[in-house]
Amino acid sequence: YNCTGCHVVEGRGGDIRRLYEESPSLAPPILNGEGEKVQANWLFNFVKAPVPIRPWLKVRMPTFGLSDEEANGVVGYFDNLDRVQVPYVHLALANLKADNVAAGKLLMSDDVLSCFSCHQKGAQKPQGPPEGWAPDLALAAMRLNPDWIVKWIQDPQKLMPGTKMPSFYADPENPDGPP
Repeated sequence: YNCTGCHVVEGRGGDIRRLYEESPSLAPPILNGEGEKVQANWLFNFVKAPVPIRPWLKVRMPTFGLSDEEANGVVGYFDNLDRVQVPYVHLALANLKADNVAAGKLLMSDDVLSCFSCHQKGAQKPQGPPEGWAPDLALAAMRLNPDWIVKWIQDPQKLMPGTKMPSFYADPENPDGPP
């Protein structure tokens, strides 16, 4: 299916990405750590029937009409590549502590980290040009692995060099230490 025609996988490919050197945030993503990053059931459904994650992009993931066996092969490939042992995750939202939810809302607010200055919020697009936009965070719970989210927030540049996502820790190696 020529995945590496658009994406960089294992350091190879990305022919379509090269056309976006001036605006790499508008290019197909580099698929480093995809098995660790996304939930297996989400990836299975995505490769079977892709939906826009970044709807402002002009390039789209094609629908290849993969069989279940082929889609499982894609999921297995990325899980094996990243040595994911137990690929399925379930977060019971009802079990989240109210204090943690309140703290998360405060951190995301315009008064603190201002997450929605870059991230799409439902149909509401962020201000500024699309090169600075980021995916809708409402998709994170069903799409991303919780442990990966923590790694991403600690040091986004380590996971995706060149990303516009800032690091919010002074020392990503010691996130609990003083800023």
